Amino acid sequence: MIIPATPAQRRFLDWSLACWVKVSLVSSLATVLMLALQVPIFPCAPFLTFDFSDVPAVVAGFAMGPWQGMAVVVLKNLLFLFQRPQATELVGIPMNIVAGVTLVGVSAAFYWHRKSRFSALLGLLLGTLVMTLVMIPVNLLVYPFFAWLFGFQVEMELTPFILGTVTPFNLLKGALTAALTLPVYKRFSAFLKRW
Repeated sequence: MIIPATPAQRRFLDWSLACWVKVSLVSSLATVLMLALQVPIFPCAPFLTFDFSDVPAVVAGFAMGPWQGMAVVVLKNLLFLFQRPQATELVGIPMNIVAGVTLVGVSAAFYWHRKSRFSALLGLLLGTLVMTLVMIPVNLLVYPFFAWLFGFQVEMELTPFILGTVTPFNLLKGALTAALTLPVYKRFSAFLKRW
């Protein structure tokens, strides 16, 4: 027996033309934010930069569903790569996609389970924690490949660098994204739902 989908389930799986247009517009906004301002957090690792581009992706995930939010992450990174084609971005962009998809996917999926301000906060905290934990093994695998690919000499031990610099960066990135998303997501979600 086939059970019909509820309206919330239908919206969760909605990939209509209107949905694609919204994802494209939010991805464009996220790309502009990514291009406009990248703030290095730690002087010892200037390539680890925070930008505001995950905020629109999380808002899209909260308003339209986790898959749509993750699509925004992928599209904004591809648009960024198109705007700034650099050899180092061949490693940086996939890493940003993995981190962003994890943060947005976990946060939005948790929020969609029970939509409230509290579940948005818990979803963002859980998304930050999961993203940080996922990025530890990803970084441990990718940094040696990155060094080999571009002929860099790794002058420090990798594990202390990942745990002492990259992991706190990912925690701070998630916390800043959460702090910026919480005050604005209801307003922008309402706009995306109405449109």
